[in-house]
Parts: sequence; structure tokens; C-alpha cells
Amino acid sequence: MNLSFQQIIKDLNEKKFSPIYFLTGEEPFFIDEIEKIILSSVLQPGEADFNQSIVYGKDISGMGDIISLCNQYPVFSERRLVILREAQALSRKDQWEIFESYLNRPLSSTVLVILFKHKKLDKRWDITKKIMADSVFFESAKIKDEQLAPWVKSQIESMGFVINGQHSSTIADNIGNNLQIVINELEKLNAVLPIGAVIDADIIEKYIGVSKEYNVTELSKAIQNRDIAKAVQIIDYFSKNPKSGSIQLVISVLYILFSKLWLFYHFSLDERRNDTFLRTALGGYYAANDVKSASRYYSLQKSEQAIALLTEYDGRSKGIQNKNMKERELMLELVYRIMN
Repeated sequence: MNLSFQQIIKDLNEKKFSPIYFLTGEEPFFIDEIEKIILSSVLQPGEADFNQSIVYGKDISGMGDIISLCNQYPVFSERRLVILREAQALSRKDQWEIFESYLNRPLSSTVLVILFKHKKLDKRWDITKKIMADSVFFESAKIKDEQLAPWVKSQIESMGFVINGQHSSTIADNIGNNLQIVINELEKLNAVLPIGAVIDADIIEKYIGVSKEYNVTELSKAIQNRDIAKAVQIIDYFSKNPKSGSIQLVISVLYILFSKLWLFYHFSLDERRNDTFLRTALGGYYAANDVKSASRYYSLQKSEQAIALLTEYDGRSKGIQNKNMKERELMLELVYRIMN
């Protein structure tokens, strides 16, 4: 059965364990978080030596080896825990079909966790359909770019801090969508700040290292306001401080801006004038303000041209018809073409 991340975590915290967990998908962060809680909650302290087996997919021939481990009874413990990591190494159908017998009658004292990261089992296979029906099945999708800032905000607030949408967007825009890296950066705040601290631009610059003036968010603002001088200053800063803003990060942030601007133009005129509607549709107060600001300089046609340019330069940044241009030159050319 398909369960959400939140529901799985809730059940685990309440000590409601299922016999089989199949955790798959392209975003490893949520899979790793579930595994951490399972490792800390299924067995009592001191029980792991005799009752925990961690196996890697590359080290076994198929699921028959896992079934043998799962059919062992716990020793001086209520449960036994078996974890199969890197299960994606088992890529053949026949390696999985033998698992059907265990799915039909899992041992109630065993908790089996299968981690199948970065890929998916072929959903055309009957065994895949059986796994999805007879286990706790979780598919961890990559978080969408427009969802990242709200996710950052919720993580910071769960740590007991206060942050507004603008500053959570600054963190999201400038760190990127690798969630583990984002969490590592946020942990720096957790280590030094008291509960209730307000996370502002100064704190972000001091502890996370994102410049107040020269970052991807400020570059996006310069472009939406057609401030060429400021945009060039920021790009020059990036060229001297490469970790501050890669072209891929710039393309990602600008794509969000212009795709929302494109969406804005497809609303009716009444909807464009409705601030409440825009905040809901575009992802918050600051996102709506950015889009309205950009609409002063970029028409529907120009927003479509900008999206096409971003697609072109995404390819060029990866070596497609690049003509050996350096990243600074590519970034400058992209920005000039968008603004003009």
C-alpha cells in the first residue's frame, strides 16, 4: 500500500511497524530519514548484535538470500530487523520473482526494509504490482523547485526559528535542491542560535555563507527589474567566488521566475489584480510580488522567449554547442539576451 512520508513517520513514532517496507525513488533524503527512524526504533538498545542484518544488493544473487534472513526468528528480542540497501543492484526480473512467496506469508516478527534508490522497479512486472500492494510502499519523488522554499521554511520553523518567505527563498535559491546539503546548512543554524531566533539576511550570510548583496536571488531581482549594472556586478562576483552561484543554479531560479510570469499572463485580468489569488497561485507573497514586478518589463512574448533562452543555455552549459565559452561569458550573454 502506498503511504506518504508523514504517515510512515507517524506510524513509526507510534511503534506501529509493518512486516515489509519498500522505499524507492529519485530523492534519497526522505528514504534515508525513514531508515534512520527504523534503525532507532524497531530494536531496543543491545538487541542489534543478534537481531539486525544489513545487506547490500551487489553482494547477493537475488531475493532468496533476503528471504533466508527474514525467516530467522529473533534472539531474546520481540523483533528482527533486516535491511537491504542498494536494492537497485538487483535489476533482473528473475531476481525479484522469488520474493512473491515471502510477500504472501511474511514472518510477523521480522521487519524487512528494502531501499531501492535513484531508480524504480519496472511497474509492468507482476512482482512490482505485488510489492506495491503487499508492503508499505513509498516512492520518494524529487522535490519541485517551486516547493523548495516552502520546504526550507517549514524545516527552519520545525527547529524553533522564525523566518519569512523572502529569506527562505534566498536559502533555497542559493543552495539548490539537494535536500541533504540544505539540511546540513540548516544544522549550522541549529548549532549556534537560540530557539526563537529570527533568521534574516545577516544570519544567512554569517552562518550559511550566502552574501546579502551578491547571490542568485539578488540576480533574479536585478533581471526582473532590468537592472543590467547590478546583474553584471553579481555575475562578476560569481566568477570570483564560484561557489556563490553556478550557471545551473541561475538557470533554475530564472526558470521559476519566468514560468510563473508566463502563468500570470494566462490568468484573467481580474485574477491578476487579485492579490490573494496571486499569492495562492504563485506560491506566496514574495513570489507574487516578484512576478508582478517582472511584468512591468517582460510581456507574455518576452517571458516565452526567456524560457526558450534558459532551455538553450542549459544545454550550452552542459557542452552542447558551447564554443568553449567560460561560465561567466555564458551567464552574461544569457542575461543580456533575456533583458534585451
